[in-house]
Amino acid sequence: MPSDPDKALIETERLRFVFQQLPLTVSVTLLNAALTAFVLAPFTSHIVLAAWLGMITALSIVRMVLRQVFFRRRPEGQWSRVWAAVSTIGAGTAGLLWGCGLAAMFPANQTIELFLAFVVGGMCAGATTVNFSHFPTAAAFILPASLPLAVCLLFEGPEPRTISAFMVVVFAVSLCCGCLRAHRSFGERLTLQFALRRQRVKLSEANEQLQAEVSERKTIQETLHQVQKMEAIGHLTGGIAHDFNNLLQVIIGNLNLIRRLAPGNPKLLGYALAAEQAAKRGADLTGSLLAYARRQALRSERVDVNRLLTEFQPLLVRSLGGTIAFRMSLEATVPGCEADPAHFQSAILNLVINARDAMPHGGTLSVGTAVERLGAADLAGNPEASPGRFVSVAVRDTGEGMSADVLARVFEPFFTTKEIGKGSGLGLSQVFGFARQSGGHVRLVSTQGEGTTATISLPALLEAADGDLAQAAAADGLSA
Repeated sequence: MPSDPDKALIETERLRFVFQQLPLTVSVTLLNAALTAFVLAPFTSHIVLAAWLGMITALSIVRMVLRQVFFRRRPEGQWSRVWAAVSTIGAGTAGLLWGCGLAAMFPANQTIELFLAFVVGGMCAGATTVNFSHFPTAAAFILPASLPLAVCLLFEGPEPRTISAFMVVVFAVSLCCGCLRAHRSFGERLTLQFALRRQRVKLSEANEQLQAEVSERKTIQETLHQVQKMEAIGHLTGGIAHDFNNLLQVIIGNLNLIRRLAPGNPKLLGYALAAEQAAKRGADLTGSLLAYARRQALRSERVDVNRLLTEFQPLLVRSLGGTIAFRMSLEATVPGCEADPAHFQSAILNLVINARDAMPHGGTLSVGTAVERLGAADLAGNPEASPGRFVSVAVRDTGEGMSADVLARVFEPFFTTKEIGKGSGLGLSQVFGFARQSGGHVRLVSTQGEGTTATISLPALLEAADGDLAQAAAADGLSA
């Protein structure tokens, strides 16, 4: 059983089919009317024939104009009922003109009578053929066009004409019954088409949802794999760096003792000093590894990132050289956050140096601050951070950018795309470890040929957020 919306659509489609076939209907009507007038000319007044032909022609023109209006407006819903009435009235008027006109002009000539019966029968059969989709329109023509002829035959005389009248009635009823079956079949076919269309839409939506879920699952699996890999590297790196750092401290301590115990041996002092400097560089290296493994000692305190960046700006500008333009955009309402100031500035310097190296032919580097709210989806794969308000520092460059493969490995220790001797591969690893150990988050967005944006997000202090809310509420109260 079709639903109400389907009924309206089916009715509209029935009418569209009827009006689409109307030029054929009108053409056949006018041709048969002209032929009938030619045959009846010797037996009927020319004035009557001209009036009859004029009315049929005028009605045909009106129906064609209404057809143009129908396709221009493309009616739907309740308007379909109005146009169904228009179609039915048009067909009924045409049927009356044929049935009543021929009944009025019916000649006393059996040959002509048979011809008129043949013409009316053909017209009714044609109406059934072209209007099968809309039973009211077909019946509105068949019955008025055929029944007056049957009445004429019935009241004109002998038994053969009575039988002919009966045959005309049976013919008309048979056509109406056949048209009704076609009408219902047309509706059932459209109902099935609409149901199939809805099922295709549902299937397409389900397929899109399934693809989205598969893609999301694949992304989650890739993220989990990356997190597990980074975690395993972090544990391994942290353990090795911690033990190696202890060994280096012993080596540095013994080299200090050698320098103190051999003040009169310049050559030995030189060797000891060189070894001590190498050991200190090794200690710095292990410090970077410990930072990646989140095992470094942080001296966290409440910091104002805007103030730290402003104080740090001269050093950042000097580190860029003269071919790179530097811009700083600081949001005025950034709240405080908890972090180690020295390690924060070191992380920003690492990002700036990486951005500088990505712009060997010059470009623009900008540093900006903002307040943002990160949800669980934004922090996927970062168990150290909790959803909430964050103070973000973004370092943007217009350099070469990175491919997806490089972007996936960029935080791994000792991974670098620079030439041998130009990078340790620990700069971004240190930034990664600092952000994670501070309860924050770091992310990179890069497009090859367009540049890279590195963003460090540190959790905003709750008291700062509450203070901002209270200050905003007070300002609203004053303005009210």
